[in-house]
Amino acid sequence: MKANILIVEDESIVAQDLQFILEDLGYNASETANSGELAIQKAAQINPDLILMDIRILGEIDGITTAQRILQQFDIPVVYLTAYADDDTIARAKLTSPYGYIIKPFEERELRTTIEIALYKHQQEKQLKENSQWLKTVLNSIGDGVIATDDQGTVIFLNPAAEELTGWSLKQAVGRKSAEVFQIVDATTRKTLADPVVKVLKTGETFHLPKDILLIKQDGQEICVNDSIAPIVSHQGIVPLDDSQGNLVGTVIIFRDVTEQRLAVQNLHRKAFYDSLTNLPNRDWFIERLTDAVERVKRNPDYLFAVLFLDLDRFKIINDSLGHPVGDKLLVAVAKRLLQAVRSFDTVARLGGDEFAIILESLHNPHESCKVAQRIQQELSAPFMIDGQEILTNCSIGIVLSSIDHQKIDDLMRDADIAMYRAKEQGRGCYEIFDTEMRLQVLATSRLENELRVAIAENQLIVHYQPIVSLPTQEITGFEALVRWQHPQKGLISPSEFIPLAEEMGLIITIDLWVLREACCQLKIWQEQDLYSSSITISVNLSSRHFRQPDCLDEIEKIIDEMKIEPSCIKLEITETTLLENTALAAAILAKIKALGIALSLDDFGTGYSSLSYLQQFPLDVLKIDRCFVRNLHQNTKNATIAKALIEIAHQLDLTVVAEGVETEAELAFLSQHSCDGIQGYFFSPPLGITELSKLEIEKVLLK
Repeated sequence: MKANILIVEDESIVAQDLQFILEDLGYNASETANSGELAIQKAAQINPDLILMDIRILGEIDGITTAQRILQQFDIPVVYLTAYADDDTIARAKLTSPYGYIIKPFEERELRTTIEIALYKHQQEKQLKENSQWLKTVLNSIGDGVIATDDQGTVIFLNPAAEELTGWSLKQAVGRKSAEVFQIVDATTRKTLADPVVKVLKTGETFHLPKDILLIKQDGQEICVNDSIAPIVSHQGIVPLDDSQGNLVGTVIIFRDVTEQRLAVQNLHRKAFYDSLTNLPNRDWFIERLTDAVERVKRNPDYLFAVLFLDLDRFKIINDSLGHPVGDKLLVAVAKRLLQAVRSFDTVARLGGDEFAIILESLHNPHESCKVAQRIQQELSAPFMIDGQEILTNCSIGIVLSSIDHQKIDDLMRDADIAMYRAKEQGRGCYEIFDTEMRLQVLATSRLENELRVAIAENQLIVHYQPIVSLPTQEITGFEALVRWQHPQKGLISPSEFIPLAEEMGLIITIDLWVLREACCQLKIWQEQDLYSSSITISVNLSSRHFRQPDCLDEIEKIIDEMKIEPSCIKLEITETTLLENTALAAAILAKIKALGIALSLDDFGTGYSSLSYLQQFPLDVLKIDRCFVRNLHQNTKNATIAKALIEIAHQLDLTVVAEGVETEAELAFLSQHSCDGIQGYFFSPPLGITELSKLEIEKVLLK
């Protein structure tokens, strides 16, 4: 059956629009009123299920006064539908106990939701009212313990449950004052409460004790109780003293042990709103506090708060290398330091994993948030002692200020996350304050991600080849296959723009295998055309993500078999990150790759967590010196020393050395003088497409 809704609106066009909307939503809205007097009249005539009430209407009384009179005369729920939301109007409206308050303009979904909730709530309240009389008697009588007193407050009866709960037997309790048998204290202040029986005897009214009351048993034990004390009149019933002929003869105390219930509620609250590991508020509680802070800003635009998102640096490495128990203890220790770094009324929460969030309340200026961020990083920079081990970490912090307008909590948290990741990009132990430019950059990155998926699907990727030249023979001994993105509108996109994205999105595996296939195909063409030496090789980069795939080797072997390429013609280039993430697994997979006859090259050595143990532990063939050590090494003594040492060490370990980024004749001369095996760089040739590569002057003289 359709709900019947009365519309009280003084603008006929608005009222008519509302009728159409309500009819479309499945309600009956045939009746309208433009004044308070007419609204009261129609409420009496049609007895609607709900009234939508505008506040500014025709007549001598406004919508709030109209609602108040309807509340006094009829049992009809009222929902305000108005354009007015000032504090005074809302305060007046609240006094009429409305079932909803919708601000114009509104969304149909909001209107429907409010109406449905109002109808449901009213129906429930109506049912409760119908049952209230007998429910009241039942609820006032049910309990684990019953103690009765006479009109002087002396105990005359205990039931067995009361004996057990108080520790007093009926024989011991009878004749004693109620305050001696039923001794209660405030759980917080520990103060003994005034005897409630005396109050009931004096007022003749039922008295309910406040929450958090403890009953002191005869042996001194304490239990949480929930109780009421009611008067007893001469007809032996528990009723209010509105019977002038009734004589007050005593009181009855009805109480129950709610200790387990209180503990259960506390535990549920803790489980629902607190992190079990650190005892900090969790994400749900953080959202609640953040919502409160946003509401304060709405009420007072000058109120300033900040949200800090924190992510621990190197936590995954710590967790993987030292174990999760150590990682958990580190999180607990970090939580304690975070609490020390902020004020007592600020909120520190753990969102999950190694992510924490802080709400800094009542800031005087934006710079205070920066000072707190600096203090946090200073606190966390000190070593942690966990199980006898010294652990170093810090955090990246993203900061969002409430002065940046956010319509939704999710938007605020998103922007804090953006700022945190921007801080992480700057290096360890950094913080960044969010600005709208960051959001635009993220949106641009998101668009680029979508375009990259299209690029892979529509074959927009191409392969360029950069020659690798032997210094002793001055001949091309191989090529490195480098992927490029030929965007149909933006032209050639640099790998530095899309390769990190491909890594994050997990697309790098697809790209690497595609490049390997294309490179093998091109190598086959060169071999058939006899353009280069029969020993020419192709180097292809292999992301560390491949090492997390169970079928990594199968895919590589499948491509080489399909292309009918000798495995010895292929070199796979890996980075130090690959070796660092899972040393044991990397060693096993690299050994299997080497067993296939494929050569292994360690790329960009010296730029990460470099360790000479890599050169011994893994079956490597080639060591590539990163361009940062090659640049101006003939003038930069530090670069020269490092490059020379790397060449000597690699040769001692029977590794071939290739220097990347060679751009000048002076750099070339230095490398040649110190017996570097090969070079790669713009001095000889940049990465080229197949067409440009065919025009390359192979006979170019490297050394004069």
